[in-house]
Amino acid sequence: MDHFKDQPSLPHNVERDEITAAFREVFATASGKRVLFWMLEQCAIYQEAYAGELVNATHYTLGKQGAGRRLIAELDRIDPTLYPRLLLAIADLRASDKAVAASRAASEEGEDHDSNA
Repeated sequence: MDHFKDQPSLPHNVERDEITAAFREVFATASGKRVLFWMLEQCAIYQEAYAGELVNATHYTLGKQGAGRRLIAELDRIDPTLYPRLLLAIADLRASDKAVAASRAASEEGEDHDSNA
């Protein structure tokens, strides 16, 4: 039995280490988390794949979801807490976005009221 066959090659280890570092760097910023979540949304991870009689549409969506599952699997390989932390961070970012939007709407409403007076 050759146990060396099961070991990744040195270039593969270097590449995996670089990918891991890149994912951690992306995950370290709010912008990076937004992009990761956007990518998952584009992969239809949070949508139903079944499209009724439209078999090709179902297969297309399943293919997109496969790419999204690979992204989630990579996050899990790097750190099993990354994906759950991503979901929590996105919820916080969306709440913050709503607060900013409400604040902007209120200030614009105040400006409109002042200009009409």
